[in-house]
Formats: sequence, C-alpha cells, structure tokens
Amino acid sequence: MASAPPIEYSSNVMGPQPPSYQEAVGLPYPPSLAYPQQPLPDGNFGKGPVPMYPAQAPAAPAAINQTATVQTVYVQHHMNFLDRPVQTLCPVCQQMITTQLEYNSGVLTWLSCGGLFIFGCIYGCCLIPFCVDSLKDVTHRCPNCKSILGVHKRL
Repeated sequence: MASAPPIEYSSNVMGPQPPSYQEAVGLPYPPSLAYPQQPLPDGNFGKGPVPMYPAQAPAAPAAINQTATVQTVYVQHHMNFLDRPVQTLCPVCQQMITTQLEYNSGVLTWLSCGGLFIFGCIYGCCLIPFCVDSLKDVTHRCPNCKSILGVHKRL
C-alpha cells in the first residue's frame, strides 16, 4: 500500500515576521536615548522631550457657506380607509373633514365579470358587477382640496 510523501515543515511557514514596534516607529531603543540634550532653566543640560511639530499660530477658521434645507413631513396616525366615509384631519389643507368616496372598478369587479361570463351570463348580465358599489375599490378624497387621502382595494 502506498503512502503520501512526508510533509516538509519550514520555520518560515507564515512568511516574514513583521517589524518590531521600535523599527516601525523609527525610534532608537531604548526610548530614554531618543531625546537630545536641552538646557534646563537652571543652565544645566538635561534630557527632555523635543516637540515633534514647531509651534504655530492657530489658523483662523475658514468661512463656510451653509444652506439649510427644510423638508415638510406630514405625520398622520394610521387610518383604516374602508368603504365608509372617515372623519380625519387633511394633511394638505389642515382642515378637519369627512372624506368623500369615489368608487372605481378594480380587480374584484373584473374577476366577477369574467366569472359570470364563463358561467353563461353572456347576454349582458356579466356587466352587473360594474353597477354594484360593494364590488368596486373605494378612493377617499378631501372635499376641500380634492386630494386623495387613501384607497381601499377589495382585492
């Protein structure tokens, strides 16, 4: 029975090691030798930190042109628009109104017409669903501004 060749292990399996912190930052080791000699207030030389950046005067803030955009959002609690008029606050004209109903032929109306046609009402009786409001979709409108407030679809 044949076996697989032996696996060779290398000490450099993961690739080269990353540099140490001191090598990456560029500071000599030990950190205490990183600061040059500076005169102290008493005239003696001692070790102290050297500022990384020279002192600069603070820059004056740049003039910024800002424009404010105002967006009007109408928030209204969830209304269930069914097949009856609803008393509500119109979000467009801000008046307390009772909605006007408008009936439109929808999916249920056309399915009822098709079903009656298939079952033999071919002499015009299949058009009866277009005369029955309870089979049509209902659109609620504001009586003041005529905007659509909601739609009740039968299907």
